[in-house]
Amino acid sequence: ETFGGKFQSDNTDGRGVSGVATAATGTTYGVSGRSVSPSGSGVYGTSVDNAGVYGVASGASGLNYGGRFESAGTSGRGVFGFATAATGTTYGGRFVSNSTDGRGVYGLASAASGITYGGNFQSDSTIGTGVRGVANATTGSITVGGWFESAGTFGLGVLGYASAASGNTIG
Repeated sequence: ETFGGKFQSDNTDGRGVSGVATAATGTTYGVSGRSVSPSGSGVYGTSVDNAGVYGVASGASGLNYGGRFESAGTSGRGVFGFATAATGTTYGGRFVSNSTDGRGVYGLASAASGITYGGNFQSDSTIGTGVRGVANATTGSITVGGWFESAGTFGLGVLGYASAASGNTIG
């Protein structure tokens, strides 16, 4: 490995690199990285037991993001998560909301036309499930494992389609 610069901290609360952008306005970056290689990364982080990259938005009110990722590619993904272990209960992505009005995942397809999906889920397992909803609360007024809604004049709350040519299928 070669480095343009290498920074190290052996302190138990240390940072190898620290960047601060102090301007109160404008598009500023505390740290910026760039790669021109088609297989490179602008910023690369690794960790033995925690997070390779860790972001915190500390504002207590308003819209903010602990991490923001964008892709301009025609087949791009803003975020790609990949759990590489072949066994165990693994997640390519895990999202948690602690709010009493929160959503663990929110998907939005904002195009006004075309065939779009707010969420697209798939399982390639012979005994897999594309979408699974579980309501774990054992007390309370009402719990729902899945909720589907359509506001369209020709809308369907749920549409099932079983595409197998034979066997016991249910749409």
